[in-house]
Order: sequence, then C-alpha cells, then structure tokens
Amino acid sequence: MRKDNPVKIRVPLVSIPRVRPVALLVGCALTASVALQAARAQAPAAEEGAARSPSVWVEPSISAGATVSSNGGLSSGNTRDEQTLEISPGVRVVANTPRVRGYLDYNLRALTYLQGTSDDDLRHRLNAQATVNAWDQRLFVDLAGSIDDELRSALGAPSSGSLSDANRSSNTSLRFSPYWRSRLGGSVDSEFRYALQSSNSEAADRADLTAQTLSASLSSIGSRDLLGWTASALSQDVDYDLGRDTRSDSVQAGLIIVPDPRWRITLSAGRERNDIITLEPESYGNNAIAVDWQPSTRSRALVEVQDRYFGTGHNVLLEHRGARTVWRYTDSRGQSNSGIAEGAVSLGSVYDLLDSLYSSLEPDPIRRAQLVQAELQRLGLPADSQLLRNYQVSSATLDRRQQASVALVGRRSVITLAFSRSNSERLSAVQGLGDDFDQFSNIARQGWSLSAGHRLTPLTALNASLSRERTTTNLVGFDTRVTAFTVGLATRLAERTAASLQFRRSVSDGGQSRYRDTSIAAAITHRF
Repeated sequence: MRKDNPVKIRVPLVSIPRVRPVALLVGCALTASVALQAARAQAPAAEEGAARSPSVWVEPSISAGATVSSNGGLSSGNTRDEQTLEISPGVRVVANTPRVRGYLDYNLRALTYLQGTSDDDLRHRLNAQATVNAWDQRLFVDLAGSIDDELRSALGAPSSGSLSDANRSSNTSLRFSPYWRSRLGGSVDSEFRYALQSSNSEAADRADLTAQTLSASLSSIGSRDLLGWTASALSQDVDYDLGRDTRSDSVQAGLIIVPDPRWRITLSAGRERNDIITLEPESYGNNAIAVDWQPSTRSRALVEVQDRYFGTGHNVLLEHRGARTVWRYTDSRGQSNSGIAEGAVSLGSVYDLLDSLYSSLEPDPIRRAQLVQAELQRLGLPADSQLLRNYQVSSATLDRRQQASVALVGRRSVITLAFSRSNSERLSAVQGLGDDFDQFSNIARQGWSLSAGHRLTPLTALNASLSRERTTTNLVGFDTRVTAFTVGLATRLAERTAASLQFRRSVSDGGQSRYRDTSIAAAITHRF
C-alpha cells in the first residue's frame, strides 16, 4: 500500500497537510528562535551585585568520529567489514523565564560509509519540549517535537549501537497544544485545550497518523478543603493514512477527597463512545479510582485503576530519591497511539534519573541541566540510551508496560540498573496494515541493562555496560535474543574538548536473526 500525500482531518473546512521531518525541523527551529528571543526579552534584570541563575542556556557542540565494525549489516551468513566516518553538530537550549520554560536538544549526524556498501546518510535527532506563557498567565501553548530512530519491526535486529540500516526507520512526532486556564467565580479552576499531534515514519509500509483533540475540564478544591469535585469532556479524531480512522468522545465527573495534605483520592465515573475496536461507534463505561500519596518531597506513590472499553487499565508510579540514589518503578496498561502520547518526549533514561536525583540539590532547571550534562560527559555515559527501543505500528494497540530502574551515585562513580517488560496487541480487528500485527496477535518484549561509569582521574573515566533483550510472539520460532557488552574510555583534552574510545560486542542467538558483531568507535567532541 502506498501513502497518500495529504492527511485529511474530520473537521469541517479544515485540511491539515502531513508534517514531513524537514518541515518539522524548520518549524521547531523557528519556534525555538522565537521562544528564545521572547525568553531573553522577558528575563528579569539582575539586581546590582546579586548573583542569579541564567534564564537561557545555549550550548552548541560538534563531534567527529570513526567506527570500524566486523559485521556492518548484522548478517548471519554474508558478514562484511564496515567502516564509517561521522561528523555531528548539535545544540542544546534550556529556557527558564516567566514567558518560556523548556528545552531543545538537536543533533545532526552525517555518515560516510567507506566501503561503499551503503549511501552516505544524514540522520536527525531532536527532543524539544516547552510551555509558552502567551498571555497574562491565562493563555498557554505547549510545544513538543522529536525525531529519532525506531525499529521497523520488533523482531528484527536492533539498530542501536550498530551501522546497520536494515531495521531502522526515522520517526518524527510533533505536538502543538494551546490552552486557556482561568478561575471561574473565584473557586472553580477551568482549562480548555486544543491539541494537534502527528507521527510520521519514513518507512512507506508504516502508517502516518494525525490526531486532533478538544478537551475541557473544571475542578473545585481549595488548599484546605477536604472535599472537591471535577468534571471533564474530551473529543478526539485520529487519522491514519493506512488503515481506518477512529473517533473517541468521553465525559467524566469525579469526587476529590483530601484527608491529609499528603493524600489525594479521586473517584470518577463517566461514559465514552468510540469506534476503535468496532466498525461502528459503541458506548462504554469509563470509571476510575486514583490514590496519590506523597509522604515527602523525595517520595511518591500513585495508583490508578480504570474500567475502560478495552477492559481494566491501570497506572502505577513508585519513586524515591535518597541522598545518592533514585529508585523508580512504573506499571501501566492502556491504549497506545504510536508515539503521540502527551509527555513522550525525554532527554534520555540516564539523563532523567540523574536529573531527578539532583533536583533536591539544585532546584534551578538550567543549573541542574548543566550539572547533569557535565557529569555524563565526565563519565562518558550516553544520556539517551534506551533499554527497549520503540518499534513502529500502524494502528492503536493495547500495551502493558513495566519498568524498574535505580541509579547509585558516588563521589567518583555512577551505576544504573534497569529492567523493562512490555506486552502489546492490536486493538482493531483490521488486518493488512503492513506492521508486525498482521502476522502476530501478541508481541512480548523484556530486557535489562547494567551500566557504570568511574572517574579514574579528574580528567579520565572508564565506563562499561551489559544488556540483554528478548522479543517473543504467540507463534513458536519467531523470537530474537540479543546480548551486548560495551566498555569505553573518555578523557578531557581541554576545558571544553573531550575524546572517547569504545569497544562493543553484540551477539544475537534468536530464531529470527543470528549474528555476531564487534565494533570499535572513536570520537572527539567540542562544546562551545
């Protein structure tokens, strides 16, 4: 099936063209430029003689490197050596002003394959998220964008850490959401929101999708009230360029109970109507209970259980920050729409753990970003490592995801341990969409990773990691199992210049892909 050029949204007199990666990149650059100018214009002047945090931090960088691989195509039989040269400019922006709060992290990789086995390649990577106070603390705009490599198939060879393009596809996501917040009658908080989200894959056999959402919510509870109430309504259209479009509408009303400032209990009931699992719209109950307990600023436990159209869903979050440790566990079961979920943008799993740990030490977001970035560079740890990389699907899925992670930070060392498990199935009965669920009714993935960085001297650090991934399906013989080991050395050559050398060994012994690969990568990075 071929992709059509435009994507039509079911709103009268509205036609939204598909957002291409280049258009998104230009749009994010323009948005970042406007936001940056507004942030600088709104930044308060420093009092004379008083030190203050910077309101905007901009750090350009450039990296150059080379990689030598013994099996560049990750092939079981036709192994071949591969060498690449790479140059990678990038920029990181963090803003914390009364007008703009957020970050942008962009990186461009230009690769040249010396053996001529693949065409020279340009790869974009973007993570951006910001909230703009457009008018008088009432009108706001949320912006989020990401460009990243994803797996075309959950059962193919993972492209992370290798030179292979066989199972890699770039995915571009964008979210634009203006909303109005105000207080009605002096006691009722209101929010009216519109959201436009898109997700576009460069793979022709994976669906692009665009979603439009209208929502409204009201709530009434004061800081000293024992009881409060909430009401909400939502309408969403999701348009797939391959497959069937869907529409969802829901209303809910709830009771909020706050027996103690540390506890918040929400009971809600409502109805929803959609055509996600049926060809014609059907109505379902939409009831939930949520308990949020925050015994201190360092600890939180959230448990939410929902009765939805797909059955029972839930969301669990357990988190605790110690003096030098971060413990985090999440468990969720619910609908997923292929990367357009709110809050999906992140600077990376290791980055997020250290950012959470340092939040009590450095509350200012810019100084904390500088602290985390400096620590990762000193130790040579990748900020954006993912245990289980996303794979692309062409319709809504029912996902159960569990993740547990811990970070231990010493005077000269950082150790992270992470476990992840997921189970996915297609919600719609429609077949022939070109993704893995045309063949499999269920895909289960699990993995773990252990990484460590240790400063040998004030200028040099040693890092190592060991990871294991496994993917299985409802059919016997279709599975992948990959074990990877890396060890590296990072050293500072000058105040803002660093060099790294990394050895990587990966072995796949699954039923679908069997290979072995050894690679060595060297790079020099300068931050301006």
